[in-house]
Amino acid sequence: MSSTTTFCVTSDVHATVLERSYADGQIKPYGLSRYVTALSQQRANGEVITLDNGDILQGSPLLTYFHQQHRAPHLLAQVMNTIGIDYFNLGNHDFNYGLPILKQFLKDLNAKVLTSNVLLNGQPLGQSVLHLTKDGTRIALIGVVTDYIPHWEKPLHLEGITFLDPIEVVKSEVTRWRSQVDLVVVAYHGGFERDLITGEPTEPLTGENDGYALAQIPGIDVLITGHQHRSIATRIGSTVVTQTAFNALEFAQITLNGSKVIDTQLVKLGDVEPDPILIEVVKPWEDRTQTWLDQPVGRLYGHDYRIRDKFDARVHKHPLISFINDIQRELTGAQLSGTSLFNEPVGFNPLVTTRDIVSTYIYPNTLVVKRITGKTLKAYLEQCAEYFTVLDGQLAVNPAFDDPKPQHFNYDMVDGITYTLNISNPVGQRVTFLTYQDRPVDDEEVFTLVVNNYRAAGGGNFAMIAESETVAEINTDFVELLIAYFQSHPEMTPAHRSNITITL
Repeated sequence: MSSTTTFCVTSDVHATVLERSYADGQIKPYGLSRYVTALSQQRANGEVITLDNGDILQGSPLLTYFHQQHRAPHLLAQVMNTIGIDYFNLGNHDFNYGLPILKQFLKDLNAKVLTSNVLLNGQPLGQSVLHLTKDGTRIALIGVVTDYIPHWEKPLHLEGITFLDPIEVVKSEVTRWRSQVDLVVVAYHGGFERDLITGEPTEPLTGENDGYALAQIPGIDVLITGHQHRSIATRIGSTVVTQTAFNALEFAQITLNGSKVIDTQLVKLGDVEPDPILIEVVKPWEDRTQTWLDQPVGRLYGHDYRIRDKFDARVHKHPLISFINDIQRELTGAQLSGTSLFNEPVGFNPLVTTRDIVSTYIYPNTLVVKRITGKTLKAYLEQCAEYFTVLDGQLAVNPAFDDPKPQHFNYDMVDGITYTLNISNPVGQRVTFLTYQDRPVDDEEVFTLVVNNYRAAGGGNFAMIAESETVAEINTDFVELLIAYFQSHPEMTPAHRSNITITL
């Protein structure tokens, strides 16, 4: 007699355990502490299989602080063990803190690791699993992650790591399992490269996202995706596909009756009460994190360094950008510096605390100096100019930077030069004025440019930067560099230059 089994799936949680914002203390509709309560309700109604689809280790100050301290046992492993996660598939951000931390996490984790397309010294970090439900349904669980990670990650963090093509691995695994099981479930930490209905490309087909191609592989019953932070519960052909928003705002609930998927939906967590047991698990580290965050690191004068209007901060380069670019140039000696505001920038109060810094600069990036030509510089600026468009005669953000995934961090603002972008011009012809030290930039002229390691590796499809010669690297997280800079410059009145003009 068949009975129902429910898959409960999270993805891209980004270390969001509690429901309170670290930036301003507000209660938010997210967090694994809410998810525990929802799972308890699910488990009271029948059999539940839990799976997390990666990007768990990076994204909150709690883990930024934890990773600076003694790391055993790993806090996120304790959290996931308390929740009762059955299966785990690696995400790209799970490599951000290097292999020692990743290996500690996997060692302390009770969940079975599914990721079979990542090899460490020739051995896979995970493997496909046969799950037998209480009613005897045989389910093959296959896990893969995007193999595009080397385009973003620091090489030091990937020593001994080999990424196999996820499409080829899934094809092989489906062939191996299909005749032995009633249901094949693939967890892929990657998103969709094409429109789910039309099949038309929605982004450059770089291989970062292969979800649509995976959905075309015969024999997959359920395809769980991630990476893009989209809310998806639908079908492509006969294959059920899901994706969840980030920070545990929701989870995917896939209900089976025997080997048949009878319902797929996304369950929001905003109205679910947090679980006090999980809160107690993280409380010692949470208390220490809050103390760390409230530490003053320095004082800024002369400008407002809070981000009041994100769009205006990009149209009229914000003083915070000048400040960060100046620090990047001073620390590296580069002539030029490029940086961006992340998706939800906060900015700094006059009395700058650690909280201001980690809430504004949320990624564990490092600095890389590239040698570029004037021609490369213009190509870089042209791609940055694609961030803007003209809608109804007004300057606006190009919708491609919001859908299918917000990518406002892919608009860089560059200091050390003066330039104008005319957004009314065709893409690729928008740089109408470009000078260095008050003289026009020549295509053959050579510059040094400092950017973060994500951009230096070509992140955001900035191939012209990745292809340029690397001159130097500072392999210290920029957050640490900023804090150290404030410690040596406790009071500052930074210069601000309006060197970028955006016109129509």
